[in-house]
Amino acid sequence: MDDPDIRNRIVEKLLRKRVVGSHKKRVDTVTNWLPSHAQGRGEQLIREMITDPNAPVEAYGGSLDNVRLASVENAVEYLKHNDGNVPFGFD
Repeated sequence: MDDPDIRNRIVEKLLRKRVVGSHKKRVDTVTNWLPSHAQGRGEQLIREMITDPNAPVEAYGGSLDNVRLASVENAVEYLKHNDGNVPFGFD
């Protein structure tokens, strides 16, 4: 998996599991959703996306270990713009 595929997979899974609003997930939980060979790079990419104002992933709860989607709309637009798979019911 290359970096865009990993990013898309992370956003897609967070969207499918509706991790938005007060719902959050730990970074290690999110990386466990990835194939084992991509988990290390996935953690690095999550941390990069947290600091990127254009990415739909944000830190939550005063800790960089908890993440959520900034909004459903941002996640859908991100996936469309980056050739990701928008889960059924969100498009």
